[in-house]
Amino acid sequence: MKSKIDSIDRKILKILQEDCRMSYKDIGKKISLPKSTVHSRVQRLLKKGIIERCVAIVNPEKLGYSKIVWVGLTVEPEKIKEVAEKLAKYEEVQVVATTHGHHDLVIQVLAKDAKSLGDFINEKIKTIEGVRTGVGMMHVSMFLDVYKYSHKVPL
Repeated sequence: MKSKIDSIDRKILKILQEDCRMSYKDIGKKISLPKSTVHSRVQRLLKKGIIERCVAIVNPEKLGYSKIVWVGLTVEPEKIKEVAEKLAKYEEVQVVATTHGHHDLVIQVLAKDAKSLGDFINEKIKTIEGVRTGVGMMHVSMFLDVYKYSHKVPL
C-alpha cells in the first residue's frame, strides 16, 4: 500500500538518503524547520515503514570484494520460495529476486576473487535442492566497471 508523504517528508528523505548520520537539528537548518518537527516526522516515517532503517553503505572493493556478479538460476517451480529463502541467508548474497524470463531467480553475489566465487557457486548454490544445474540453467554475469551503485529511491 502506498503511503502519502508531503514535500517536507520528501526533503527529509532526500537528506537522509545522502547522509543518515545528519542530526535532526542540521536537517532542520537545511529545510527551515525546528529540530522537534524533523524528529516527529522521522519517527512517523519510521512507524509507517517508509524508513526501514539507517545503515552504512560499505564499498565492497575497499574490503577486498573484487567480484560482483549477477547469477540467473533456473529452479524447480515448487521450490522457488524455499531456494530464495536459503540464498537470502548467505551474507555473500546481496539481492535475491524472482523474475520472468530465462531464469526463475536472479541473485547478486559478492566474492573476493574468482576462486571464492567458484567455490560459492559450486559448494553452496549448486547444492541447494531445487536448483537446476544443467547447461543453460545458470548464467553468471560479472560486473567489470561499476558506474553507479545506489540504494536511493527517487523522491
